[in-house]
Amino acid sequence: MIARIRGPVLNKQDGFVIVEAGGLGYKIRIPESNLIHIELQKETILYTELIVRQDQISLYGFQTPEEVELFRLLISVSHIGPQTGLALLSKFSVQEICDAISCKKPDKLSQVQGLGKKGAERIILELQNKVPEFIKTTSHSTLSSCIQDTILALQSLGYTHEESIAAIEKIQGNNSNMNSSEQVKEALKHLRKK
Repeated sequence: MIARIRGPVLNKQDGFVIVEAGGLGYKIRIPESNLIHIELQKETILYTELIVRQDQISLYGFQTPEEVELFRLLISVSHIGPQTGLALLSKFSVQEICDAISCKKPDKLSQVQGLGKKGAERIILELQNKVPEFIKTTSHSTLSSCIQDTILALQSLGYTHEESIAAIEKIQGNNSNMNSSEQVKEALKHLRKK
């Protein structure tokens, strides 16, 4: 597997770059949002995911480890392929996607061309329990605003950050359409049981 590539950018076109590494030129599909930050002939580092299909081998690259991890989560959803995952990361930031999933906003996700409301709902359904763990293992900057509000409210009531995250993880799977105030109420029920 190819996890990371570093080298000068030889070519840059819509949706992909060619990066030289070890004497080879790797064609790497990247989100449009990353493309604007990459300059020709300048060295770049891309975190990658290699996708092997029956008739094609493709390399997808991202500027941060959080982006590639979220890409892996997105393509783990049934009927969501790499092109849709890439389209989501082209249109939205990691934080915006996490927010849309944790706050149950299929209309936001379905703004991406090729992803209908049912596909967006499937992403939310399959990833709503995985997003808190993803947030915990990545940088705090990727916390969704809905979860951030819940954590801040719980901390203002005297609970630690770790207690707040643990309570949010417990309630994520039980209730599918909670805003932050409803999350606080449910989290408090779990925290008071201790």
